[in-house]
Amino acid sequence: MRKMLFIDADKCTGCRMCTMACSLSKTETFNPARSRISILRWEEEGIMQPIVCHHCENPPCIKACPVDAISKNKETGLVAIDQPLCIGCKVCIMECPFGGFSLDPVENIVTNCDLCGGNPECVAICPTGALTYVTADRTALMRRRGAMEKLGKSLGALVPNEAYSDNLVEAEANK
Repeated sequence: MRKMLFIDADKCTGCRMCTMACSLSKTETFNPARSRISILRWEEEGIMQPIVCHHCENPPCIKACPVDAISKNKETGLVAIDQPLCIGCKVCIMECPFGGFSLDPVENIVTNCDLCGGNPECVAICPTGALTYVTADRTALMRRRGAMEKLGKSLGALVPNEAYSDNLVEAEANK
């Protein structure tokens, strides 16, 4: 089964270690602007969101490319840019619903994540576990678990544990 990056934004601190590891791996420089992963930061709200190519099942970037420089590998599921064919029109950047494509400011070429050949550097360096490399079915399970944890916290905030316990005791007594 194909593997993909799972992003848990709740765990992201915005440290940008992932962007540094990626830029070093891909360009041999520590330059987050050249990374294939980026972090959107909403400082006031305390929200940090890693952004990376999702290697979509039906990628809109492929359909949008006027010179057919973008393809999807049927075996790995990776979306790749054929750099010599790319004319730098940036239509793929505009069409990506996740912001997964970026423009390298030094080489002036469009780039996207290639999952480091199956061993993503960003995952290896992430100190909080916000990035993991798992099978697609595992991502669904992790999302469901996260949603249930949030629901549990929300319900706990609405109904204090003591009140909930008192209601159960009262309900049992009235049987």
